[in-house]
Amino acid sequence: MEGSNEVRGGIMARLRVGVLGLNHDHVWGNLAALNDNELGQAVAAADPDPRLRERLAREHGGVEALASYDALLERAGLDAVLIFADNRASAELGVRALGRGLPVMIEKPMAADLAGADAVLTAARKAGLPLMVNWPTVWRPALRHGLTLVRSGAVGEPVQLSHRGGHAGPREYGCSPQFCEWLYDPTRNGGGALVDYCGYGAILCRTVLGRPDAVTAVARHLRKEGLPAEDNAVVILRYPRALGLLEASWTQIGAEPALAMVVFGDAGTLLVHQPKATREGEKAGAGRIQLVTAGGSEWIDPPALPADERDGPSYFLSRIAAGRAVEGLCAPEVGRDAQEILAAALRSSASGREVTLPLTAS
Repeated sequence: MEGSNEVRGGIMARLRVGVLGLNHDHVWGNLAALNDNELGQAVAAADPDPRLRERLAREHGGVEALASYDALLERAGLDAVLIFADNRASAELGVRALGRGLPVMIEKPMAADLAGADAVLTAARKAGLPLMVNWPTVWRPALRHGLTLVRSGAVGEPVQLSHRGGHAGPREYGCSPQFCEWLYDPTRNGGGALVDYCGYGAILCRTVLGRPDAVTAVARHLRKEGLPAEDNAVVILRYPRALGLLEASWTQIGAEPALAMVVFGDAGTLLVHQPKATREGEKAGAGRIQLVTAGGSEWIDPPALPADERDGPSYFLSRIAAGRAVEGLCAPEVGRDAQEILAAALRSSASGREVTLPLTAS
């Protein structure tokens, strides 16, 4: 790392963190979480948009605002970076930051395509540095405990895992103009609703079921005027003894069904009930787990997550401070395999055929 986490007066100094990109709306909640963390603090952020730098000055006046990514990457004294640019730029910036010796937390889904994901993963391995893909749903206790129950055999062997993500569209959901600009651009985003939402289910399937043998998808532009990408998608993952079902929508009215995951097993069904935000920036409500077996239906309240797993920056900084690898849902290998699923889904929809894995980046 270019900076150093020095010990001053017997106390470990806070890690000095830079932020590359402010045009991904998830950045604001993560900045707040970062500056509430005793392990680190944001010292500089870069974005070419002056309106976003003005917002940074209003909300985080102590953070240096830079007009170019180069200026931040060349800045001395950084210990790590968080990346919140568009999906294509984020992967490119991740490669550059890792090449400068900086650990990287990149906002989901990791890249705009599989080649980008492979490039940033390769850069992390070459540098021997932490790389984390931040999925906001990972920090929700109900989903995490639901996964623990499924993996411990609460529903027997899984037969199907289902996930649906969606809203009425980025503009309708209240995303900023800068966020909408690249979300609606399939070159910068990598696609549309499928890339936006199916990754959340892909990391769940990857964690519970592993890498699928094949992917079949239908992604269509059904309603949104002026959108050059899909606004709805259905993706089926084929495994030797199970199926994964991923759904995405940018035309969904309302936040129901409020389910973060459903797993159908040969000994039971588990549902993670998770109230969803209705506007960008809102926090999701508390979730509960419903476990249905032959003996009846049971409601389970999840335990709180550890302090170092309450949000993405907390986990990322704790891993750097402890010299430990990023594990679990945010591990870069999981993010890369989720990107492969998204790429295969887009290819399947375009060809009308099932696509087998592993998938080449071409």
